Amino acid sequence: MTEPVAFKYRAFISYSHADTSAAKWLHRGLEGFRIDKDLVGRETATGDIPKTLKPVFRDRDDFTAGHTLTEQTLAALDNSAALIAICSPASAKSRYVNDEIRLFKSRHPERPVVPLIVAGKPDDAELECFPPSLKFKLDAKGRITKKPAELLAADAREEGDGKTLALAKVVAGLLGVSSDEVFRRAERERRRTGRVRNGIVGVLTLLAVTASGSAAYAWQQLKTNEAFLNATLQRATEIVDTAVSQAETYGVPRKATLALLTQAEGLFDDMARLGRPTPELLRRKAVMLIAFARNYAILGDTVKWQERAEEAHGLLAELTAENTEDLSYQRDLLVAQEEEGNVLVAQGNLTEALHLYQDSLTIRERLAKADPGNAGWQRDLSVSYNKVGDVLEEQGDLGAALKSYRDGLSVEDRLAKGDADNTGLQYDLDISNERIGDVLEAQGDLAGALRAYQAKQAIISRLTEADPDHTGWQRDLVVSHVKIGEVLAAEGDLAQALQSFRDGLAIADRLAKTDPSNDAWQRDLSISSAKVGDVLMAQGNLAAALQSFRDSWAIRDRLAKADPGNAGWQRDLWVSHGKIADVLLAQGNFAGGLANLQAAQAIASRLVKTDPSNAGWQRDLSVSYDRLGDVLVAQGRLAEAAQSYRDSLAIADRLAAADPSNAGWQRDLFVSFVKIGSVLETQGSLADALKTYQQSVTLADRLAKAEPGYAGWQRDLAVGHAKVATVLAKQGSSADALGAFRQGRDIIAKLREKSPDDAQLGKDLADFDVEIAKLEPGSAAAPADPQPDQGARESMQPAQ
Repeated sequence: MTEPVAFKYRAFISYSHADTSAAKWLHRGLEGFRIDKDLVGRETATGDIPKTLKPVFRDRDDFTAGHTLTEQTLAALDNSAALIAICSPASAKSRYVNDEIRLFKSRHPERPVVPLIVAGKPDDAELECFPPSLKFKLDAKGRITKKPAELLAADAREEGDGKTLALAKVVAGLLGVSSDEVFRRAERERRRTGRVRNGIVGVLTLLAVTASGSAAYAWQQLKTNEAFLNATLQRATEIVDTAVSQAETYGVPRKATLALLTQAEGLFDDMARLGRPTPELLRRKAVMLIAFARNYAILGDTVKWQERAEEAHGLLAELTAENTEDLSYQRDLLVAQEEEGNVLVAQGNLTEALHLYQDSLTIRERLAKADPGNAGWQRDLSVSYNKVGDVLEEQGDLGAALKSYRDGLSVEDRLAKGDADNTGLQYDLDISNERIGDVLEAQGDLAGALRAYQAKQAIISRLTEADPDHTGWQRDLVVSHVKIGEVLAAEGDLAQALQSFRDGLAIADRLAKTDPSNDAWQRDLSISSAKVGDVLMAQGNLAAALQSFRDSWAIRDRLAKADPGNAGWQRDLWVSHGKIADVLLAQGNFAGGLANLQAAQAIASRLVKTDPSNAGWQRDLSVSYDRLGDVLVAQGRLAEAAQSYRDSLAIADRLAAADPSNAGWQRDLFVSFVKIGSVLETQGSLADALKTYQQSVTLADRLAKAEPGYAGWQRDLAVGHAKVATVLAKQGSSADALGAFRQGRDIIAKLREKSPDDAQLGKDLADFDVEIAKLEPGSAAAPADPQPDQGARESMQPAQ
């Protein structure tokens, strides 16, 4: 046995850049490989088996600045316990791959070299996949001889071992054990994730009872025994629910899951028709429909989601009318009604969704009052308060949303105090504190938001300490670190914010490493990386911020490519392109920034085409057009910028018209008017610019009057007045311009009285004073041809 040596790398991957995708797959597979506990510590010819194969060297991930390629290659080769040669026709012809293998074999003949075939064919004149230094032995001086080397290669090709077994063989070569031992572990892992993919198929096979033996008996029971039929449908629905949920977690392509879900629906419908249409069987069908509706929601199929929810609602409405004394029917009806509301929220129809949620809340209040000791009714009441609060918050009615959330929290607090050991109730409190924190943060009450988020973190920390193996609690602890970090960043405490984000990142990283196949945890890691990047950018550390954003993008890109039909992954990728663009633009790289924004716009366009009814994706596309317009303005391409802004305006106008009560969409319209007006003003089209700015003022005034306590709407109105005043001054209407500037100043002055420490408001006030002084009659500062100061105009822009 060789003496143990402390290596920096467990292995060095040598490959041609033509095989980059294979190298990335291998790198991820090795670093994410979980070695069985019964193998760890065993002595082998390559040393003691470690707990992990990390780190593995792959040049694009590990080369750093400050060295030449040759120096780094030699250093990495010398510090690697083994070399893995990715073999293909490209690598067989690569001088670099050949040299890396030759250097490693000559300098470290005692260390293993593990070949992995990904393409080509050994000893084939045209498709040779082995580089010469791998195929032949070396002499004492490290030169390639004509003596064939003994090679036992793993073969990742479909016609060879396949990827799973090939990876196991590579791991075996690195650990110095038989591939059979490792493959058994790999096969268990494959079966574990495979169970997710095959679970629905297995359920369907079990339920599609065939005419033989006990199966024939089961089929007969389904037709004659209603209790058996009901229980079977209930259990089968639960299994399908679990299968769909796990399919999302482990990255089963959505197209496959949708196909299986459709099959399951057809089979269950056939079984349901076997029984008489008794109230209980109809109720079971309605509950099944709600379950399927939720599954379609997970899979992003809005149309089927709505159809199933409406069908369930109709069935339960009839049953409730026929069974007025049975409160359980009323409860099921409320569940179906709220599911319809959930669909409407996804479609952006907040007004109708709010009506449904408020109707449900009224009934739940009556049920809870009728039976105060029923903890289930009480908890349902808190759920209704939260749903109403969610829509009110989305509509911009933050005061009413906060009240609704606090009403829900009050119910949950009573329940939790009455059952202190109930972790579910404690978790409800955790989520309600998060909701309240979100509203307080949106209202500008950062201190209150921080207290709410800290209360959330205290609850989830206790749950985590009581059950450290509960990954759900661990995951929510990541969320609490993110929320607290966001408030600290908004307060300007960037150092503490960065620490909070990094604490969350550390937990997310641990979770992601424990199960690399868990897509949800990978996504959490990408979010935490992006949050760290946000703070680094705010600190001016653009290079580090760019790296964090690219780390986040790499995860999201991998998820999106693994399942192109997953709209959520695509949308995450849209966000990442925007963040990378932010840094590149801040660095002055307009070409790179524009390219990323165009990539984001392409993603948003594809999403909108897949589901035109999804208002969120429509808004994303509008934002993309706005951001593209901003860069085009910076490049002086005003005509193109104006078109991009108008494309955004068209979307914002449709959304705002579809739901006039949605304050967020109304504000998007306001921003679009301001941007188009700015381009028109720059182009010298003052009459058109004035008309557009006046439209923005009308919108902002309506929003400000609807919620006078919200400073954001008030400042937007002041910005609108400043824009109008600017154009009026250019047109020579000094008196009208002065009046508009004074209107804006009065608004800012009132806001400043309430928030004397707000630096932005102080700057806004000073800018207004400068403009007013220039226009006041007899002012020494007033020019003969009054032109508002460019710097002041630029400072008064609506917040993005």
